[in-house]
Amino acid sequence: MNEQTTDAKPNTPPPKQMLDWQRALIWHSLGFLTLLVLTWCDSMFDLLHYLLGHPARTAGMGEITIKSGVIVLLWLGSAYKLYMIVSRLSYLESFLHVCAWCRRIQHEDLWLTLEEHFQRRTSVKVTHGICPKCAERFKKDIRAAADKS
Repeated sequence: MNEQTTDAKPNTPPPKQMLDWQRALIWHSLGFLTLLVLTWCDSMFDLLHYLLGHPARTAGMGEITIKSGVIVLLWLGSAYKLYMIVSRLSYLESFLHVCAWCRRIQHEDLWLTLEEHFQRRTSVKVTHGICPKCAERFKKDIRAAADKS
């Protein structure tokens, strides 16, 4: 019987994924906030005229409101996609890479034995033992070898 119990809600990302997503969202939001500020500054102070020499123009409140609304809608849509991408990447990066042949584990561009990996990650001292299933199999192998002799 193989039971797996988890305390986390199925749609809630683990803590590391939540931190990655929040950090990405902060930078993403700062970029869109910069766009909003520049849009409003251009409308109020006619930045293109003063900075780049474009012909003078006046923008109405309706135009600036529509531009701001479009920027906010783009921010919402891209923030959702950003959340999905960062969550997926964090999930995929959380896998433990194990060599299929020698069973070494990849940790920070090094391939370590199981014992070395646990010692580096948890600072736990590692010792060896034998599980009851393997012990029983080992005893059967010894009995079979003794019976053949």
